[in-house]
Amino acid sequence: MLRVEVVAFGKLRGPGLRDAADHYLKLSQKFIQLSELELKPITVPDKSEATRHNIQLREQELLEGRLSTRSCLYLLDEGGKNLGTQGWADLLGRLSSDGLGTVHFALGSSLGFSPSLKKKVRGVLSLGAQTLPHELARVVLFEQLFRASSLNAGHPYHVEG
Repeated sequence: MLRVEVVAFGKLRGPGLRDAADHYLKLSQKFIQLSELELKPITVPDKSEATRHNIQLREQELLEGRLSTRSCLYLLDEGGKNLGTQGWADLLGRLSSDGLGTVHFALGSSLGFSPSLKKKVRGVLSLGAQTLPHELARVVLFEQLFRASSLNAGHPYHVEG
């Protein structure tokens, strides 16, 4: 069974979002081993480019510290590749057959990811053209992972068209 870890900076605090995330985490367990890791965000003392760069590099180190030789990392970023539900299902299917240890999907902090990290990862994905708060994006990601994995298993949750 595919192991997937969603890595995010910060805790889910918005009303109802923790309940929604837990709902999809629980539903997903039938199809994939889905887990969540909340990393403590680094305080942003000012908006300078140098500060942004330094914090992005520190966050990059935190993310890279999660990886093993048998895992891979995808970033969620507004400039990434937008996948439809079938695209998510195809991706999870390919990753499952690759025999990886764990697939990590990371949601960045408010500063986003460094350009150097974007070049190192397996892929950069988007949840769509709209701007979502980070907490809501995490819930949407959990739902899409559940939807895609259930589709691959032949479960009737997803209805196309």
